[in-house]
Amino acid sequence: MDKDIVTINGVKCKPNWDVKTYLYIGEDSRGIKKRNSETNGTGQSDVLELIVLNTKENTYYKLPINRDSITDVKSLDEDGSYLATTKVQIAFAHANGDGMESSCENTVDAVSNMLYGIKIDGYIAMNIDAIKVINHLAGGVPVTIEDDFSQSDSSLKMGETVTLTDDQALHYVHDRMNVGDGTNVCRMRRQKEYIDALYPIFKNKLKSDSGFINTFYNDLSDYMVTDMSVGEMGNLANTIIMSEDKGELSIDGTNALDRLGFNAFTVDKTSLGDVAMKLFFKKAE
Repeated sequence: MDKDIVTINGVKCKPNWDVKTYLYIGEDSRGIKKRNSETNGTGQSDVLELIVLNTKENTYYKLPINRDSITDVKSLDEDGSYLATTKVQIAFAHANGDGMESSCENTVDAVSNMLYGIKIDGYIAMNIDAIKVINHLAGGVPVTIEDDFSQSDSSLKMGETVTLTDDQALHYVHDRMNVGDGTNVCRMRRQKEYIDALYPIFKNKLKSDSGFINTFYNDLSDYMVTDMSVGEMGNLANTIIMSEDKGELSIDGTNALDRLGFNAFTVDKTSLGDVAMKLFFKKAE
């Protein structure tokens, strides 16, 4: 029996090897990135988004993963060795590590396992301070304010369309408590609007300036961990530019509070399987 065969929603499937998948991790920590001497549970991943490229069809999809999704997450010892697996919010995968490569690899592992063992071909992790750098490189990003930010940043007034300053961008993309309904689903909607507005700005910069990817890589290096070189990141950016954007898919589920009072997102298994079959697998013959 083919070891690559998996059963999804009752259907035998095999991986689509024309697909390349890259994970973006937005980490909830500040300052210059440094290796933690011990695992202390800080630096959770507030943002998880996959870029899924079909190299045969020259298309790509975006797939956000709710940070509160309950799934199997590995706990690691201080030396990075495996301790146990627990069903918790997937955001904790990054917090179980050194804050650098082992945290990213643990997150890659959790996302891969949640999606039936898909191969993730690269990752980019950035912390909160990267938001201001990205916004600055863009020269500001235009968005329409659809949530109440009065307790977070009173300069962001509901109903107005503004070009975000670097400080405003940090509040708009990161803040959750006391903004809108306070849920991560609400924040994910804002993050999507920000990324959708950022994309054409960066696309034009990449097209018009061959050195922009080097500037991007260097300016963000203090706030970023990645397993890709600047050349690999440039190739990925160019491939995305030359491919058709098929939009964003989503995995359905239900929000609730767990026994400790934290948000928990229970993934709908049918929805998860449908998305996985559309993006990563083909029916086995």
